[in-house]
Amino acid sequence: MLQRIVRYCFAHGSHKPTGPIFAPSVQDKMIYINVYNDGEFERIPAYIGESLLSALRRFKVTNIPGDCEGGEQLDSILENPIQTNTFGPSCGSCHILIQSPWIDKIRDPFYLEELVINRQDYAVAKHSRLACAIKLEKWMDEMEVSIPINENSENM
Repeated sequence: MLQRIVRYCFAHGSHKPTGPIFAPSVQDKMIYINVYNDGEFERIPAYIGESLLSALRRFKVTNIPGDCEGGEQLDSILENPIQTNTFGPSCGSCHILIQSPWIDKIRDPFYLEELVINRQDYAVAKHSRLACAIKLEKWMDEMEVSIPINENSENM
């Protein structure tokens, strides 16, 4: 019986899949972020799954140094739950303001991010977050982000 099945399968053409194979397109992996920086507007593309800081740096957005790059290992702070062996963000120089309604949908900041934001010199608002701690997702397409001018970024 098995021999008949095998013969039948091999006798009827090649073993190519019958249906179309779809590879994900680049557009399925990208979103756009609207950045308001120093009175100017910029729309930058970003990859789903990367940090907001990575996207901002790739397109050389000014006034956002992000000196610590999210701490010891960026990927570990973007995962949920947070790994206990990472230092997380430490400098706070990637401070951004996320506009409504996106700020209401983003998960609450974890304790290390909150600690860094609260100890900085700049005014902290409800919309304050660190760009290194925001992992971009599909629903964040066209998210509006403002980069405040502060003492850390005057020389940028």
